[in-house]
Amino acid sequence: MLRLFVLFASLLSIALISIQTHASNNGTAACETLPEPFRQLATMTLDPAVGNPPQTGLCHRVANAEKHYAKEADDKAIQELEKYIAGVSKRSGKFIGESYAAALISEAERVVSIISGNFEPETLAINGGVFGFNDKAPIGGAIVNVSFIESGSTFTATTDSNGLFSISDLTEAGVYVVDVTTQDGRTGSAQGSLLETENTSSVLVTVDPAGSSAIYGTVYDESGLPAPAALVTAIFPDTDRKYSTISSSDGSFALTNVHGDGTLILVGFKNDTGASGSTTGVLSSYSSQITRNLTITAPQTVNAEFLNSNFENGLEGWSTEGSVTLIDRNLVFTTPDSGN
Repeated sequence: MLRLFVLFASLLSIALISIQTHASNNGTAACETLPEPFRQLATMTLDPAVGNPPQTGLCHRVANAEKHYAKEADDKAIQELEKYIAGVSKRSGKFIGESYAAALISEAERVVSIISGNFEPETLAINGGVFGFNDKAPIGGAIVNVSFIESGSTFTATTDSNGLFSISDLTEAGVYVVDVTTQDGRTGSAQGSLLETENTSSVLVTVDPAGSSAIYGTVYDESGLPAPAALVTAIFPDTDRKYSTISSSDGSFALTNVHGDGTLILVGFKNDTGASGSTTGVLSSYSSQITRNLTITAPQTVNAEFLNSNFENGLEGWSTEGSVTLIDRNLVFTTPDSGN
């Protein structure tokens, strides 16, 4: 299942190439594609809620921690994360909103606990925060609904005065969609993944007044059949707005109350098979509703030639043209000490 999560993350990375280019231009490329358990912290650090500075410096702290962790230098990785936490604390309230800073520190402490081996919760949990899209202010009293795409199970929570929420004592993992409605009618959605190997997941949702646009469509598999329980995400690169939903039993989906922010990228993903696909469209004041169908394709198997890379099985799996004969390399190449 972890490989499928990585596949979907890679698909989003391709779809968001313009956003990543913008991040790279700001010196934050170092933490754009980090692996677990650093991915969520890196994603949160790249959020516009973090000013620049200190965004670039914090990004490099996360990237350095990952490098040390990959080399099994856990102490050095933890030191980098402790410096990250200190940096966030120092700039809280000035370059980073206090509630958002608290969420960053919480996620960094989670990563530290994983590295140190002290992270052993008895059950799974999803933690997150809800903030205004424009002002990044925390939203208290918001209703949060979390739905797992495979099982259809839904869990509900309410944000506290700092805009934070927690859904604990979960017994299932997987990809999920978060839908939020605030007391003043603002809405927002996001998607995330909860891995059994890490026990918790963090997700941030931004909300703003409902838009007047909508995206409709159906998700199909490669054989042309409807694909239910597929994650569908619409991304507007120009404004960084994102909307997520789950396809119904007949493969259909609807993203409503969407802001028509121009060009959009629509991505579909089926967690149980790894099938994915994407398309594009435009929403504006001239075209407030569009229909876009998605065809998702499962990953292909490893090419046969890679399974027979040293020709142990002759030419099995390889495509050739003309007359091809395998010759023992020792008949062609001589070793340095052969005297020839």
